Amino acid sequence: MSTEAKREEVSYLKDRFEQATSFVLADYHGLTASQMVKLREKFTKQGLEFRVVKDTLARIAAKEAGLPELIDMLIGPIGIAIGYDDPALAFKLSEECRKLYTPHYIPKGGVFEGVVILEGEVRRYASMLSREELLAKLAMLCASPMRVLAVVLKDTIRELATVLSSVCSKLEEEQNKEEQDG
Repeated sequence: MSTEAKREEVSYLKDRFEQATSFVLADYHGLTASQMVKLREKFTKQGLEFRVVKDTLARIAAKEAGLPELIDMLIGPIGIAIGYDDPALAFKLSEECRKLYTPHYIPKGGVFEGVVILEGEVRRYASMLSREELLAKLAMLCASPMRVLAVVLKDTIRELATVLSSVCSKLEEEQNKEEQDG
């Protein structure tokens, strides 16, 4: 790789590190070519980027991007799953790949919305709800009080109708009794 190509790669990685909402670093040593193709497809289908990078160039890019904590994780050939929208997605897919390709795919850590995540915390972040799941829960929680109110009002109206029906029946009985007595 020429010096200019190395500079371009460092610049590209630095930009990715700065633009990404999250990314996961992984050791992919031992995966076959067909497994790597499937792995890349899995990430691409979800709108993520998976790149294999040289560790030395990635360390320079991490330092330039203000992420010196990553330098110790960037040892040996490294794959980077980069997400730009949902920060939990890169972690979720990396955890799926870890399970699918054990022992050849090992998440080493990453970054979640600017916070460096160590290897032992990757699974915890992978178990977080995705943005879509959180929005669905929020919508359900917002709708829930309205649903409860509708049920309460429906029950109240039913009770009111029962009381009014009872009062009408009682009034009719009294009117009939007055007519019979009168």
